[in-house]
Amino acid sequence: MGRDHRGRDTGGYREQKRVRGQEVNQDRDLRYNIPPKDARNRINRRATKRVVHENLRRIEYDAAHGPPGLRQFSSHLRQVVWPRNFKLEKLKKYDGKENRENWITLYEIAVRSAAGDEHVMANYFPVVLDQAGHQWLLGLPEDSFDSWEELRQAFIDNFIATCEQPGNKYDLERIRDRKNEPLRDYIRRFSDMCLKIPKKFSRRGHISLH
Repeated sequence: MGRDHRGRDTGGYREQKRVRGQEVNQDRDLRYNIPPKDARNRINRRATKRVVHENLRRIEYDAAHGPPGLRQFSSHLRQVVWPRNFKLEKLKKYDGKENRENWITLYEIAVRSAAGDEHVMANYFPVVLDQAGHQWLLGLPEDSFDSWEELRQAFIDNFIATCEQPGNKYDLERIRDRKNEPLRDYIRRFSDMCLKIPKKFSRRGHISLH
């Protein structure tokens, strides 16, 4: 261990200086002076203050402009609380051709399964519409709907003419084999039509291939 010209232990001196430096740095660093519990409480208070501030900003904005969302929905209908991590899985967008009542029933089930209510159904509805649905919905006047039921019924009434209608036994009778058509293709066309016929009609009589 070395000594300086006065005979002092330089190694011990450096160690004392390093220790004193750590003490000074710890005095300056608040992390060493705040007990863990107090630090957590301070973080929680700041987070709560941010949430309150954000809620106040949202309330002020809604008071001046109304809640965000489509203007075709009333201010009441646009007030929505989204479920945490809300997401619909594997729901095909409505293209105007499918049976509208069957499709919207599946949509309601999907939203309910994701913990959504009727306000969520209405405000998420534009997301699951195709171009034809967007043109219809966005072309309506402001405040057209005040509830999900109103929107649901208007949707069903609007697309009654565009969606494919159920078939009947006469549609089956009109299916004939085409010239040079493979038997497999003909059976496929016949089977596809059978699926479009409601069961109440298919029970009335037996229809055979021609």
